[in-house]
Amino acid sequence: MPKTIRTAEQIRDELQNRIAKIAADVPGASRVRIPLPERHPPDASGRNWNIVPLNDLGVDCAHDVQKVIEDMRTEFVLPD
Repeated sequence: MPKTIRTAEQIRDELQNRIAKIAADVPGASRVRIPLPERHPPDASGRNWNIVPLNDLGVDCAHDVQKVIEDMRTEFVLPD
């Protein structure tokens, strides 16, 4: 499946939108501060970026936010 190319800002904005949608069901998700994605060489799955949320997340929230990030890493790539 081809990945969609997005800028770092577009990826961050989409991630913030997706987290806002789950925030009602995931305590603490609405307080997550999302930085710009950091580019890295493509891995075996073709993923070329990652994001580490900047604030300390609770255990339940961290799992849900990380799941959204991993799904998006599979869906989007940063341009060269």
